[in-house]
Amino acid sequence: MKEGKGGFRYYVSPQRLEEYGKWPLERRLAWLFFANKMRRSYPKEVLEIQDAFRRGDIEPTR
Repeated sequence: MKEGKGGFRYYVSPQRLEEYGKWPLERRLAWLFFANKMRRSYPKEVLEIQDAFRRGDIEPTR
């Protein structure tokens, strides 16, 4: 990974975080499980692009 690059950032409001924290643990785990399951169904090309973006190999366009 390039120094100081990679990954991504996004903003989540304190209210949204508080709301998420009120979810029962089972619901939070189910949400994560299905998000990961959905990602596994993506085409290989999409996964490669996402992984390159996370490593900082490519920059987002605007």
